[in-house]
Amino acid sequence: MNIIGKIFASLLLITGLTYFTACVKGNFDTPPPPNPGFSPNTTIAQLNQYYKNTIVPMGGFGSINQNMIIGGVVVANDSSGNIYKQIYIQDNTGGICVSLNQDDLYTTYMVGQTVYIKCQGLYLGNYDSLPELGYNNAGAIGQIPETSISSYLFLDGYPQNYPTPKLVTISTFSRSEISTLVRLDSMHFETVSVGQPWALPTTAESRYLDDKYGNSVDVYTSASEYCPFATSLVPGGVGSVTGILSVYYDANSSKLEWQLTIRDLNDLKGFN
Repeated sequence: MNIIGKIFASLLLITGLTYFTACVKGNFDTPPPPNPGFSPNTTIAQLNQYYKNTIVPMGGFGSINQNMIIGGVVVANDSSGNIYKQIYIQDNTGGICVSLNQDDLYTTYMVGQTVYIKCQGLYLGNYDSLPELGYNNAGAIGQIPETSISSYLFLDGYPQNYPTPKLVTISTFSRSEISTLVRLDSMHFETVSVGQPWALPTTAESRYLDDKYGNSVDVYTSASEYCPFATSLVPGGVGSVTGILSVYYDANSSKLEWQLTIRDLNDLKGFN
């Protein structure tokens, strides 16, 4: 091939590569982040107060008939199996459990993702005394149907900063911290729990966590058929535990008890 032919071939190659690169770039441009086009007009604390003032006097279950839009960051989802068809979101005023009839919620509602929720038409109730935002299931709180989720829940941007748990102590637990991410330091599990699996194959279990003052809180884990990490053993030693703070009604004591749900074993730090 003469020199002119080589130059011509080189130009064709460069032109082809430029065109190919442009096509590839065009096909793989990052899509714009989700934008709901509206903003929250209600804090989660205000929604919880609405539940207390309006829904509880109606029997603890009822629909939201006001134009209330909340926004919050996802702090827990169903990624480990220890939480089922629920996400927890919180803003700087409080948290709420949202019940959704959809599998693999963590693929859409990742931890750190901001979510806006149009609450009008949804329902507030409680499951074992834990307030929930959801739908009507035969007169009780249930899951928002999968076909309706996109009418109420909207993503805002991409997942950003990983949420930081609030440092708390058992003796100062507050109702304003329910359904939020908290952290307990200098904790140890009761001796009878150490070395035991977190839960049994078909049975959920509670393992009790103590502070140095003798205060105790129930750490709940779903059965291992749903939660794979439940087959791991409860650690000994002293460490830090992060989880979602909640409440449940204890029939034996006839009162509400505090409960902590860890999202996975990464919520444990410093134990043996």
